[in-house]
Amino acid sequence: MKIILQKHILIINKNFQYHIINKKNLYFKIALLIIILYLFSKKNSHNFEFFFCFCGMGRQENLYVRELISYYMSIGVKKFIFADNNLPNTEKLSDVLQDYINNGTVDIIEIFGDSYGQGFYNTLYKKYRTRCKWLSFFDFDEYLVMHFEESRNITVQEFLARPLFRNCDAIEFNWLMYTDNNLLYYDNRTLLERFTEPNYKNYANRFVKSIVRGNLKTPIFRNSVHQPNKFIRLCNSLGKLADYYPDCLIPPIYKYGYLIHFNTKSAEEYAKKIVRGYPGGYHESPKKRVKLFFKHNKFSKEKLKVFEDFFNMTFDKYHQSIDNNI
Repeated sequence: MKIILQKHILIINKNFQYHIINKKNLYFKIALLIIILYLFSKKNSHNFEFFFCFCGMGRQENLYVRELISYYMSIGVKKFIFADNNLPNTEKLSDVLQDYINNGTVDIIEIFGDSYGQGFYNTLYKKYRTRCKWLSFFDFDEYLVMHFEESRNITVQEFLARPLFRNCDAIEFNWLMYTDNNLLYYDNRTLLERFTEPNYKNYANRFVKSIVRGNLKTPIFRNSVHQPNKFIRLCNSLGKLADYYPDCLIPPIYKYGYLIHFNTKSAEEYAKKIVRGYPGGYHESPKKRVKLFFKHNKFSKEKLKVFEDFFNMTFDKYHQSIDNNI
């Protein structure tokens, strides 16, 4: 009897120890999970100074920059970082933005005449990635439109608060190119007032520009200034992981957001854009650029005359076409 009792006691002791060990394992797993969650939350609880920062590189944009700031402030942007790439001894962005500079809304980094091009975006990101929760990398003629209700342009805060963007490191938006509205010259109305005709048939609508989450490793842009690297979670404007195409999303997506791109403006403004060249100083011939202008805007003799007077040259191709149609 004593032996049987001892056996039962031994079995009970073994089971008791087994449960104790299991309990210890459970406590250890819970503690480990708590530690992991704590460390993860610390990693992702960075206190950003700004929710959204507009980053852009500009040359000869003094006519448009205040309108740009006004528009983006209306959709919730509080901070603007501009790389001023004007040529030495010409206009400066600071000439028209001193009030915004004084109150901290605008930071200007002067790189006058340098040939960095938009590759300077990486420098801007590295400098501000710990201060801005989100950073956009747009040009001065690109206006972000966001909407979950068909007729309402919402703020960046409302847009990015949607759960569908929770796992996105970057979001890319297709261009929607706008025509010249058959305007010949600059006038002091806003871009949104002067140019109201989207061109849905423009092949360039496939191209994208991006906003990027802060505090990621750098460089963000390697092979393109339109689309960030493959190593981050890249989403389209629907919040879905995007296939990686150089610079593009095909077909264009406009459902929740897109970039209005006033890429030509009026004939006079486009002529000045040709002279200015691309950021970083890259230029194309006037004839090549005028051909591109008329590819996406209606031809008229009046527009042609603006270009010929501006460049003091004759565009023979168009005169031959006119003569053939007489």
